[in-house]
Amino acid sequence: MNIAKAEKTGSRRSTGQYPRSLAVVQTGGSSAVINSTLAGVVQEAQKARQQVWGYQNAFEGLLADAKYELSYMEYIDLQRLRATPGAFLGSSRLFLTKKLFEEIPRKLVQQGMDALVMIGGNGTMYAAQKIRESAEAQGLMLQVIGAPKTVDNDLEGIEYAPGFGSAARYIAQAVLDISIDLETMKTFEQVRIIEVMGRSAGWLAAASALARHGEATAPHLIYLPEQNFDEEEFLREIRQVYERFGFAVAVIGEGIHDACGVPIGNAPFAELTAGSKIYGGASAYLADMVGQNLGVRARCQNLTMAQRSFGPMRSSVDEKLAYKIGCSAVQALNTKKDGNMVCCHPQQHGYTLLPLGEVGGKEKCVPEKFYNPQHKQVTQEFLDWLRPIVGPWEYKYLSLADFMESLDDNFKKSGKI
Repeated sequence: MNIAKAEKTGSRRSTGQYPRSLAVVQTGGSSAVINSTLAGVVQEAQKARQQVWGYQNAFEGLLADAKYELSYMEYIDLQRLRATPGAFLGSSRLFLTKKLFEEIPRKLVQQGMDALVMIGGNGTMYAAQKIRESAEAQGLMLQVIGAPKTVDNDLEGIEYAPGFGSAARYIAQAVLDISIDLETMKTFEQVRIIEVMGRSAGWLAAASALARHGEATAPHLIYLPEQNFDEEEFLREIRQVYERFGFAVAVIGEGIHDACGVPIGNAPFAELTAGSKIYGGASAYLADMVGQNLGVRARCQNLTMAQRSFGPMRSSVDEKLAYKIGCSAVQALNTKKDGNMVCCHPQQHGYTLLPLGEVGGKEKCVPEKFYNPQHKQVTQEFLDWLRPIVGPWEYKYLSLADFMESLDDNFKKSGKI
């Protein structure tokens, strides 16, 4: 990371004074740890006796003058905030027009704000840069800093972002348990297509591989949005897995597409006897396709919104990283390094900075070294990278096959065989 460049960019627009009133917003999709970043912002600002104002539903709250002072939050409340999933302040996907980019910094300054902390993903970082440019063009003294958050892990310039570790942990556990359920019911139902988040990047789909604990165990096949999807190849691969193990589990990123870039499941694929057409997401489309072409029972399963904000599966590593980023965002503002996104690593001290202009609107995809397209599986290198992020992970279940294998081993050791 070009820290020198970041510091130069940050100091160019600094106000030259200590920001006394900080505005903070949470934007885009929520996560299991986004509130830990907010808690870090508040707690670090309290040390410097700065005011912190949270805007409800981000800039929708700014336009409606719906803000709350968070400066007086007590320690016990901050600890509860760190344990709370979802966006405490409420999020927003308000489309920001050129007019709003001009209006937002004006309103913030009018309401007495010296700095703005934006917690969010690549779209948020793009907006942060535009707001900063607008403030500068209007001669307004407003510092802007970005605090990363995304369950998709598609933020450019950082190894992984807060929110991803917890979502990855949830998906791995969900896929493990769903797969065990399917295997026990394979005389009735044989195929499950599990759809996870990831419009353009397959980090979460890849994370499902953590559920595998043997060659015969699921997920048997993983399909990433980074790879062109071939329906005929998919059917062949499902058939091969089913014929070998008696059941098949495939995990797909929601954004999988064909070689022409057309999303899978975005068009009708079958006429039912009643004459209606089926429309739906990729998993529904593929499950029906499997049932019709392979003659087995197949079901789709979308892990829905639970995968991004499921508190009980929160990664402790992820939570600590999110909190550290919140603290570091305030530290960066207080040392005149605005105009950047804060980057931290849970095992390293301090923070680094990336200019907002190098992050906003860009997407980071799963690199080739992490995925084997021939086998539709991740590599060992990916799993080694992932494990420290999701926190302690250990397979503790017992299957009938495990029991019989241990029984054979015990007999062999006792000399009875």
